[in-house]
Formats: sequence, C-alpha cells, structure tokens
Amino acid sequence: MTKRFLISQAARSPSLLVKRRLRATRSAFAGQQRYASAIWSGDITSSWGAFKAQIPAGLGFSLSGVPYWTTDIGGFDTPPKFATDKQTPEAADEWRELNTRWFEFGTFCPLTRAHGQFPFREPWNIAPDDHPAYSAITKFIRLRYRMLPYVYSLAGQITQHHGTMLRPLVMDFRSDPKVYDIGDAFMFGPSLLVSPVTDYKARSRRVYLPAGTWYDFWSGAVVAGGRSLDVAVPYDAIPVHVRAGAILPVGPELQYTSEKPADPIELP
Repeated sequence: MTKRFLISQAARSPSLLVKRRLRATRSAFAGQQRYASAIWSGDITSSWGAFKAQIPAGLGFSLSGVPYWTTDIGGFDTPPKFATDKQTPEAADEWRELNTRWFEFGTFCPLTRAHGQFPFREPWNIAPDDHPAYSAITKFIRLRYRMLPYVYSLAGQITQHHGTMLRPLVMDFRSDPKVYDIGDAFMFGPSLLVSPVTDYKARSRRVYLPAGTWYDFWSGAVVAGGRSLDVAVPYDAIPVHVRAGAILPVGPELQYTSEKPADPIELP
C-alpha cells in the first residue's frame, strides 16, 4: 500500500513554487532509492517495546542503501489503555511520555511525521499547553524546522554522493570494535550522535562516544570521547553530541517550510 504526498517549497520569489512528488510506502525493494519514495515501518504498536525496536530496524534498513526511512511517531496501533478519551491518570502520563520520547527520536529521522489511531496526535491533543509533554514536543518540532538547512544538505549528499542520513556508528567508526554492538544510538548525518531514550520514566542513560572530541548539543560543553558515560535525560532532552569539526547549519524558527527564506543561516 502506498500513499502519495505533494511537498511544496517556496522559492526565493513568492510567485515561484517548486513542487516535488514523494511516495510513502510500507514496503520496499532493492533500488527503491532511485525513485521518489520514502519507507516507514508500518502500523506498529504504540508501546515502549515497539518504540525501542524502531532504532535497530531503521539502522539496518539504512545499511541496505535506502536512505529515506521513518516511523509513525507515537506508534499507530494504540493499545486499549491509551485508545480512549477517558484514560486513567497513570495511562495518560505514560501516553504523554511515550509520545514525547518518540518525538525526540523522530526529530532526528530522515522524515519527521506523527501518525496513528485515536487519540489524536497533535501536541495540543497529547497534552495541555502547561504540561511538560507539550513543551517538550513543541521544542523538538521547532528544532526540526531550524535544522532544515542541515537536513537539506544531507539530502544533497544522498543525491550527489549516495549517502544516507540515519547511520549506525559502525559506518563512521569502523576501527572501533565497541560500536559494532550498539543498536540504540546513531549518527544523524556526519555531525550528530543521537542517543534516544526508550524507557519509561528514564532520567539518565548510558552513552558511548567514540574516540575524539565531542560537544554537548544543548550546553556546548566539551566532552572527551573514547568512553561511556551516564548522561542526564530530563523530560525535554535526549543526549545529542556534535562531532568536533562539524559544520551544522541551522536556520530561523519556522511555522512551515515555505513561511519565509531560511535566512539567516547560522553556523554554531
């Protein structure tokens, strides 16, 4: 089964509009990357177990040479405890944290998209605007829009140099034997090492940084690599580390891609 989407981006002149067709499909075959298509992992369950399984699944898929892969943020098939507008307080708390952590991971996928059965998946339907889940989700949505110059540059590398966005660590650190068994963290392009949080109520997680110098994405602190470390993971953050020497272009805050030109572009 496939779905067709039309993605439009305004050119510099408001009177010009660039239209590109993109097909989203549940299934694929070798060579699918030659066509205007993206693959998502199907109607997965809204559960922590299914969420955790998405990371190694996406990394394995990317290793096959197909670069555009994603998931239904929050999962699609909702268990009974979540699939109601009368959730218990405990179920509501878990639902909100599951969607928050999934949005945090989805921000660093080749495509970022929320999709699923009831309850509705807009941030204001997941949680009220005074809830930490709403604040965290909107924070990461804004971040994704600001990262569009970087994401577009990765798309250019895919087209021109046959690259991929979602990269298991073994692709970039082949001489490090410790990365061969890491399936819960990845490089998003050449610059960002992302370590998603996939456990309910987790507020710290173990992270391995390959040898070299890294920078904490949130604080800018310098972190020495070649070791594992425990990193705090508050509700509104996951560990993201920037590789020393990276060029990470970011643009202004946007409400939608064609709202205005991506100026000024910053190189933090």
